[in-house]
Amino acid sequence: MNRWIATGLLCLLLLTACSSLQIMTDYDTSYDFSTLRTYAWLENQAPSDDIRVNNSLIINRVVNAVNSVLQSKGYTLADKDQADFYVTWFGGIENRIRQETIDTWYGHLGYGYDNWGYRGYWPGHIRTYSYEYQQGTLIIDFSDSRSKQLIWRGTGQKYLEDDLTPDEITQNINQTVAAILERFPPGSQPP
Repeated sequence: MNRWIATGLLCLLLLTACSSLQIMTDYDTSYDFSTLRTYAWLENQAPSDDIRVNNSLIINRVVNAVNSVLQSKGYTLADKDQADFYVTWFGGIENRIRQETIDTWYGHLGYGYDNWGYRGYWPGHIRTYSYEYQQGTLIIDFSDSRSKQLIWRGTGQKYLEDDLTPDEITQNINQTVAAILERFPPGSQPP
């Protein structure tokens, strides 16, 4: 295989591997989530120290996406003193480096017999490729309004693409929030 084709396939594999959304959830297993009907947003908390996340454009997109998903699940936005649970979120962007090593094991000369007997495979080449990318993390927290204790946390991590339009950014946030909240309340996890 041509080394340029191999390099191209490796880059495609890395982009595919990095672009998948990873979702994790954690929750209080003793909490009765069936009692929750109303929610309110906790305010006065910056979602990040990173200005790429902590700005009104991103904040409004995340809040709108969470409201849309929760309301489609039957929860009602209420005043803080009437809410069953509180919602807040945090986000971050991290520069990451991924390295992949490819060992071509087989070399150019092949194998077989010659005047000196059996000859095995000629040593191949080992190459390491590095790929720098940005990974975004979105954390959505729900806390009980009476005890103020965290009852559910959903986390989504995804490779971030460059040069997205505002519509594409909104679509990515909507998809990430929907995937995270698909696992709320506990017991509603997808198969």
